This record gives sequence, structure tokens and C-alpha cells, in this order.
Amino acid sequence: MASLFSSAKTWSCSTIPNLANKVYVVTGGTAGIGYGIVSNLLSHKPQKIYMLSEQPHHAELAEQDLAKYGDPSLVEYIKCDLRDLKEVDRTAKKLKELRRIDALVCNAGVGVGVYNESKDGIDTHFQINHLSQMHLILSLLPNLLKTAQEHHDARVVCQSSELHAMSPSDVKFESLEEINKDIGPSYLYNRSKLAQILFIRGLVQRLNDGRVGDGKNIGLANLFCNATNPGAVSTGQQDQLEEAYGTVGKIAVAMGRPFMKDPITDGCLPALYAATAEEIKTENITGQYIAAPNKVTDPSKQAQDQTLGDNLWKLSEKLLKEKLGA
Repeated sequence: MASLFSSAKTWSCSTIPNLANKVYVVTGGTAGIGYGIVSNLLSHKPQKIYMLSEQPHHAELAEQDLAKYGDPSLVEYIKCDLRDLKEVDRTAKKLKELRRIDALVCNAGVGVGVYNESKDGIDTHFQINHLSQMHLILSLLPNLLKTAQEHHDARVVCQSSELHAMSPSDVKFESLEEINKDIGPSYLYNRSKLAQILFIRGLVQRLNDGRVGDGKNIGLANLFCNATNPGAVSTGQQDQLEEAYGTVGKIAVAMGRPFMKDPITDGCLPALYAATAEEIKTENITGQYIAAPNKVTDPSKQAQDQTLGDNLWKLSEKLLKEKLGA
């Protein structure tokens, strides 16, 4: 995969600029990479961070620990179960009341795990990793565009994975029946990560041609939307791998974990780069795929397939209309 942008600067947590007056929304922010994102944002003194997660007890633990990084009163927890589109919709409506959102970081995700269906009757990998967060992003676009217009910079970040390149070759994103076929833990995960990159690329296309937004999209020149790849990071997602593959999974995790990145010092870097780095704006980096720690690269051929991207959008919009009536 070729590098598209040369980046002489070494990106690290200390490279994050001052975040005074900025407001962030982070999904999956109470544990793993998401907690790494929240803690590092907090240490650079933003105005507010909204931390979304389905598990209140994780939030309590996170809030207690965040005092090491800054003022925990700047972080507000919002319960949001991405398995339930109606709850996601309620959360989006609550967040729409915000006057400013400088970055929406869609980090939440289910890992390589067994097939399950959500409350909406949709494969949980597809719904959690893609569909619910797509709805959140589209719902908050007016806030993001307003921030981009008034403050000349706003960001959307989707946490994808290098495993998107190992999606099934016959994926089409044509129907719910296709999505709800149990194709195995790895393929379910990989396909959902492919969807995130296709979504980001499609979002930028549709914003540019007016198919998404209010048709005017004032502020669009300062809205930067990117997908990121954190690499192999030690998080709770490895527990799902063990459940999916049993003893083989346990052995694989035991062998691989010593080589995995720490979510607070390393695993969070690509998302933080996409959400905060000044060169995202100065180099007009949008609709791209960013690998660790700050390397813009080409995603897989599937992730650049226009037909796949259009199919994904058509199916996703259909499902959201059916489940939410809008």
C-alpha cells in the first residue's frame, strides 16, 4: 500500500496541539483504544469530551482513572448501546443540542467474535462497527459543518483495521440476507471494517456533490473525514477472539499479546492524529485511510471499489429507514 502523503514529523501523544475550547465526542470511550483517545484528549485541556459506551460500570472505572490525565469533570458519560438503533437515535438527538462538535471519533467496535444479531435483527459486527455509527455521524453532520464554518476545522474519524484487506472476496453489500449470513468470526469482523472505509470515502463524495447534507454544506472545506488503522493493540477484543476460536484462540492471543501496542500510548495515535493534527487541515487530508501512527496509505482494492461503496450506502440507508422510519 503506497504512501500518499509524506510526513516527516513523528507523531506521538506529546505532539497533540492545545485543545482549548474544543468539544469531542468519542464512541467506545470507556475502555481500550477509546479510553486511550479520551485520556490523551483530556490531557490537552479541551472544553468538553462526551464519552459514549454501553457499559456504565466501565464508565465509572474510567472516570475514576481519568484524574491522572486532567480534570475528569470535563468528561461526560452518555450511555449508548450501538446494538439498538433507537437508542442510538435518542443519543444523536441529545448530542444535536450541542452548539459545537470539533471531532466525532467513532471508535466503538466489536472484535473478531461469534455471530450474533442486534435488537434490530442485524449482524452485530455490521451494526455496531458501521451502521449505528453511520447514523450517529449523519445525524450530527449539521453540528460538525457549523463548527467547521465558525471555527474553520472539524473532524470525523472512523476506527477501521488493517484486517479490512482480508474481507471475503464475494462481499457485495446488497442485502440484509447477505449481511446476516454467518461467514465466521474473522470474516464478519473484516467485512465490517471494510464497510467503515467505504463509508468514509462515500461520505466525502456525497458531501462534495450535495447528496448528503443540506445541499449547501457551508463549512465543508474545513470538515475532514478519515478512517484509521490502529494496528495490533492489546484490548478486551482479544477476549472475543478466544470465545470464537476456543483453545486455538487462547494460544494465538497468548503468543501475540506481548507484541501488541499499548492502547493509551500507541494504539490511539492514528485516531488522535486524524482528530487533532494540524496537518490534517493544512494538507487537506480527507476521505483517506491513515495507518499507525500517522501514515496516509491506500486501503485495499475492495475499499476503493465504487460499486461496493454505492451498494453499502444504498443498503445502509434502506436499513436505517426501515428500522427508524427516517
